[in-house]
Amino acid sequence: MSSDSLYVFLYGDDEIRQQINGFGYVITIPFYKLHSHDKDYAERLVENPDKEIKILSDYVSSLARRKTEVHITDVPLKPDIHNLFREKLYTLIEIKGVVIQITEIKKRPETLVFQCPVCLTKIEVPQTEQWLLEPDKCTCDNRKGFKKLYEETDFADYQWIEIQELIDNVKQGETPETVRVLLKNWLTKTCAPGETITITGITKVYESSPNTKNLELNFYVDAVSMVNNTEEKTIEVTNEDIEKLKKLAQQPDHLQKTIQSFAPTVYGEEIVKEALIYQQCEGVELYLTKQKRRRGQFHILLAGPPGVAKSDLGEYQALYHTKGRAATGRGSSSVGLTASVVRENDEWVLKAGAMALADRGLLFVDEIEKMRREDSGAMHPGMEAQQIPINKAGINAVVKTRCSIIAACNPVNGIWNFYGTLHDNLIYKGGGLTTALLNRFALIFVILTKDTVEEEGEVIDHILSINEGNGIINTPYNEDTLRKLFSYARSLRPRTSLEINKKLREFYLNMFKAQKLEQTTIMSRRQIEDLVRLSEASAKLHLRENVIIEDAENAVRVLAESLKSYGVNPSTGKVDQSSAFYGEKKTKKDMIQETPAVIQRLCKRNIDTTKISRIEFIEYASKTAWRCSKHEAGEALDVCLKDGSVFCPTPYTVATTITTLDEAPP
Repeated sequence: MSSDSLYVFLYGDDEIRQQINGFGYVITIPFYKLHSHDKDYAERLVENPDKEIKILSDYVSSLARRKTEVHITDVPLKPDIHNLFREKLYTLIEIKGVVIQITEIKKRPETLVFQCPVCLTKIEVPQTEQWLLEPDKCTCDNRKGFKKLYEETDFADYQWIEIQELIDNVKQGETPETVRVLLKNWLTKTCAPGETITITGITKVYESSPNTKNLELNFYVDAVSMVNNTEEKTIEVTNEDIEKLKKLAQQPDHLQKTIQSFAPTVYGEEIVKEALIYQQCEGVELYLTKQKRRRGQFHILLAGPPGVAKSDLGEYQALYHTKGRAATGRGSSSVGLTASVVRENDEWVLKAGAMALADRGLLFVDEIEKMRREDSGAMHPGMEAQQIPINKAGINAVVKTRCSIIAACNPVNGIWNFYGTLHDNLIYKGGGLTTALLNRFALIFVILTKDTVEEEGEVIDHILSINEGNGIINTPYNEDTLRKLFSYARSLRPRTSLEINKKLREFYLNMFKAQKLEQTTIMSRRQIEDLVRLSEASAKLHLRENVIIEDAENAVRVLAESLKSYGVNPSTGKVDQSSAFYGEKKTKKDMIQETPAVIQRLCKRNIDTTKISRIEFIEYASKTAWRCSKHEAGEALDVCLKDGSVFCPTPYTVATTITTLDEAPP
């Protein structure tokens, strides 16, 4: 393409002309526009992109009167990552994938200036490879001793990322392939782990060991443009599909049909399936301010002994979501579930865990009780604020974890203690689950074996009937319909009215009154937000524009069933979240017996190891050791003072006469 023809092309297109006359340093040119203007030039650009893009960028810079970069997008060659390097190398291609790791940003020379030691001539050498390129010889025929003039050299930012092919492009049972991508200048710092991106770049290789007989090569893509597709849907729902879905949603038994179709190999568990369906639809995401966001996703925990179909339900949940992923509590790699900065090949790398890779999707975590302690701490902001800040070794990033989490966990030793609380069954020393983490789950369901022979027999009959039909189960809605239904439902934004808020307020205040009368904890303020999300999800499932009373009633019913499932204190038979999360409350007799040991533990932490203040004991005992009222802790201390197991060295301090106990109960 001649310069005159190129000028006409660039200024003949309104969008490109506005970019050139603007103030940006990146000029984006879609490939199809080049191809429409000059087919031969476009084909030449694909075959020799390094040279042609450099010439095009220099020409556009001269027109714009500032240094600019030309980014080419929408090229015709779009191979999958697992087939990427079967194509011809050093050609222009387009690939799509998920960022799984990024490195710190470094500097590298774009054009390195050398000076001949003989005639002092300066020679510019473009650095287009992954190793140093030096001049072959000078005009004076000198071939060695060239001096590098870094003060006259142009440097560029560069950053390596690694992307993984999309799950939809991977056959079931196969491992997704990855490829390294080199980002330069304005492309650096434009993506984070977990984001879905489209890269237009040049396929290149470099030798692992230059100047040796080793034939091993490193393949990579030198990016020339990037588009962030994180918010893009991965499943297409046509207008025809939407009309069919609306007809289904208008049926009076739409909810029941959806429950019947969901996880058909799992018998019963209708309330659990209903909750999982609402999780698929999600609540409405709101931006309260520019920085403050109310998440629409909520999290569900399935607890119970092995063999009760917890994993099956989680796998179905990931299957029905268009961006569903699955992981185990220990994590699929050293990075675990969240994210971490590790050192690889003498450089710091930010690696994304399963939560980051499931951004804008759903994550099923099996055996969550086996996760690492460091993941447990990082999951708190990852589940609530849905982002994890990373600041280490020059890498400053915020990893987005905007995903719904469904987790499955087994009890201590694999056996469910029917006489113990949720805390007794799930939380143990060294385990990944903590009380704070349990509080992050909007709904918790305990799935157990059936109570009677007849009920258990129905489950077994259902399992055996699957084999009779060669694995084919007839359901009202097939898998494809469910995936499209959930995908379209997530795109809706039903509005909540004052009437709905009154209904939810009434339910919460009734629970608040009950817990005052019973001296227990039934609901928390966090759960009122979960009720709103559940109500919105029910409205989305029915493809409504507004949340109605029926949706609020569905939300209340599901939350109430969840509370009954895990929150009932086996000793009192009453719903008590405090005992469920923190263990059963200590009796007065237990407190009196443990008082000397608690005092001794606190004495060891003080500078004066012989005594502690009375106030310090009461604060620690009421908030940490026993989780009781200050009055109850004070009463236990008074009893011990009377029986002589504790004494007062001074009017405001206490000490213990017991010296054989090493530590207080946790």
